[in-house]
Amino acid sequence: MTNDSVRSVEQLTVAGQTILNGILQGGVYAAAAVGLSLIFGVSGILNAAHGELVMLGAFGTYWLFKLYRVDPLLTLPISFALLFLLGYALQYLVLNRTLGSPLLVSLLVTFGISLILVNAALRVWSADYRMMTVPYLDRSLTLGPFIVPLSRLAAFAVGVGAVAGLYWLLQRTELGRMIRATAQDREMASLVGVNPRLVYALAFGLGSGISGVAGSLVAFYSPVEPNMGLTYTLFAFSVVVLGGMGYIPGVLWGGFALGIAQALTETYIETGLSLLVVFFLLYLVLQFMPAGILGKGRIE
Repeated sequence: MTNDSVRSVEQLTVAGQTILNGILQGGVYAAAAVGLSLIFGVSGILNAAHGELVMLGAFGTYWLFKLYRVDPLLTLPISFALLFLLGYALQYLVLNRTLGSPLLVSLLVTFGISLILVNAALRVWSADYRMMTVPYLDRSLTLGPFIVPLSRLAAFAVGVGAVAGLYWLLQRTELGRMIRATAQDREMASLVGVNPRLVYALAFGLGSGISGVAGSLVAFYSPVEPNMGLTYTLFAFSVVVLGGMGYIPGVLWGGFALGIAQALTETYIETGLSLLVVFFLLYLVLQFMPAGILGKGRIE
């Protein structure tokens, strides 16, 4: 084999590994974004505190593992339950008061909630970075020339499963029909016995719970700290726009697009420019495909 052939194989391997890493990361991004898409699609609220819910889920898994040696995978339902309760309470007690108001009102309210959550986390846990070390998650699979870290593979599988589970719930269950009916026509849903305020609270709770699970998945392989929420708010918003606002299946494609774009930028350009490339991609979609890359999203 000539040097040129060897170089070509190496370049293809690097490209394949980069795309694989982007897809794995995209599954977690999709899980982090699907709650934001659900909440916006049902109630029209753009939750600026979304990333802080991801942060709380990450800290929940970290502390359960660190203090009580709970297996990280077993912390996922705990994160979901705790963040579901928090999200339900926030919507029912606070955000329901903003229904019918301009989008900016709910955005300002949730921004205030995000500031409260970040500062509370800083006071309780400090700004230190924390990292879990789980022996069985530190291993990697070797698939031909590609390396797949088990931590990222597990996070990807659970993330995609969470998105699929939410989509199934919305399409196949009575609660899902109530949520879809309320999202389509609040007045008509109330006429047939649906309580819109309760449905909004349940939807916000579901979105918050899945965001907490996404935070737990991030803790599998990434440092945890109180200020991480802003990054995931921006990423979640980008994924939702790429996939289509309010279109649940679209978050998978948006997550994959974002993950691959970020991975390619970090490999071939510069790590520090990944956010710039992400927002450039977001600009292109807003400019030329405002309904998302699948054309099925809600234009607001």
